[in-house]
Amino acid sequence: MKTIKMRRFESTGRTWKVTPRMMEYLATVIDAPTVGAYGDNGKAPDAVIGKKMGVTRGRVSDYRNACSRLKREELAELCEEILKGAA
Repeated sequence: MKTIKMRRFESTGRTWKVTPRMMEYLATVIDAPTVGAYGDNGKAPDAVIGKKMGVTRGRVSDYRNACSRLKREELAELCEEILKGAA
């Protein structure tokens, strides 16, 4: 079992528990298409994200709610880390 460490955000100084699945959720959201078959509302449906992650729509909403507790600057730090890992 992987231990989850508390992460300290430089932008706000807060510490937060960020799980590997939350990071996977953010990476999936970044890569999900937002136009086309899903409409032009700028969002990918939970079902599409869940299918890519191999979880249910309800679990996707749990990840979304957990990420919504983070501040904008903290999300930007996490997304920056994800994009550095993809490069």
